[in-house]
Amino acid sequence: MNLSFTAEDLAFRDEVRAFIEANYPARLRAFGSRDDLGKEDFLEWHRILGAKGWSAPAWPVEYGGPGWSPTQRYIFGEELARAETVPVLPSASIWWVR
Repeated sequence: MNLSFTAEDLAFRDEVRAFIEANYPARLRAFGSRDDLGKEDFLEWHRILGAKGWSAPAWPVEYGGPGWSPTQRYIFGEELARAETVPVLPSASIWWVR
């Protein structure tokens, strides 16, 4: 079993990383705890992701999602965690509903 990322996976990772760097609101970076965030803070990031078509990472294209592979969804989640962004909302239904 090969667990290495392909060149395409790494290019996708770089795209996600660059998007987060360019679009994650600076004021949200300053929060030390998610407990300090309000509803509008979560929605602000969710709207930015939605404008890119990335707010429902597990959904197929025909239902409004990006149609990502499991590897792409993993990379997306890892990059969100690496950048310490607020989570995609609503986290349970977005990630589980297909």
